[in-house]
Amino acid sequence: MMKINSNRENLIKGIQTIQAGVSAKTGTLPILQNFLMETEGQGLKVVFTDLEMAIKHHINVEVKGDGSITVPIKKFLEIIQNLGPDADVNVNVDDGNKVSILSGKTRFKISGAPKADYPVIPDLDESNSFTAPAALIADMVSRTVFSASTEDERHFLNGLLWKYEKGIFSVVATDGRRLAVATSQAVKAKKDFKVIVPSKILGELVKFIKSADLGEKEELTVGLSSNQIGFRIAKTVFVSRLIEGNFPAYEQIIPKTRETSVEIDTARLLALTKRASLCSNERSGAVKYTFKKGVLVVNSSSQTMDFEDETDVDYKGKDLQVSFNPKFVMDVLRNIGEAKALMEFNAPSTPALIKPVKGEDFLYIVMPLRAQ
Repeated sequence: MMKINSNRENLIKGIQTIQAGVSAKTGTLPILQNFLMETEGQGLKVVFTDLEMAIKHHINVEVKGDGSITVPIKKFLEIIQNLGPDADVNVNVDDGNKVSILSGKTRFKISGAPKADYPVIPDLDESNSFTAPAALIADMVSRTVFSASTEDERHFLNGLLWKYEKGIFSVVATDGRRLAVATSQAVKAKKDFKVIVPSKILGELVKFIKSADLGEKEELTVGLSSNQIGFRIAKTVFVSRLIEGNFPAYEQIIPKTRETSVEIDTARLLALTKRASLCSNERSGAVKYTFKKGVLVVNSSSQTMDFEDETDVDYKGKDLQVSFNPKFVMDVLRNIGEAKALMEFNAPSTPALIKPVKGEDFLYIVMPLRAQ
């Protein structure tokens, strides 16, 4: 019979970690509303899955009796959250799968289901694994994931390409209208690979890395198999199916030459674009950028509003006018990570390249819109 004793905050934080990314698709499997609690060593392993992805986390608790149980995650978390703030919590499971939650004089009873009813969650595949600094992976994903699609019927666009080739690790995202590529030579894998990882699990992984109290040198172990990927940091494991399909040949989109190159202050261009977006027509969503000698003029308009602003830039070429979806421009400027950005063009109708002035580890391509 499982018996544990824990402080309330500990339990809440642990359950929120596994609950975060998993949409409980009940469908014909009500058990997917549950999470698994199982004593393991000197603590409690908690697991939640929606069959597409799973998160396993370890909570430090006092174990008074070994065992396991699955209980509805939403209801269990609500109960714990509504106990006294400094309360100790005792959780006891009886032979009939009834779970007692005791705190001071407060007592709840909730029906659970045995571990045998819960989907089996595969472990991290260590046979083809590599390690990388957790902070580096979080940074590379954060700087690209916003360019992935979310609900495209072409499923391969709903994930990020992870590629290791010729000693270079790349993370790539595109929704067909923009492209973000982050690269690093600091990640070393045993052999070359190319997989499409769902953005959903990567979003949760990044959230966990940024919120957990990890040291700067904390390593992330990445395990790959033919159809799944797993990540382990300390005692927390994320597992997900890979996305099948062929990722677009993105290298062909990256311009090999450039006619025009402009260095721009990132914060200033972000502020200008944000102001212009307030006035852009929601349907066409276009903001016009007109480069003239020494100046950039930004325009937008809708049926009821017009906007114009300008800023000094070091531009010496012929006048050039190009229109972009302002959201796409703002997304990259928020994630470029440098005070100065470089914009490169060949023509108003061809893809534009935006990258930090310093460093070659990040680039962004955005397709222009037809001027209205």
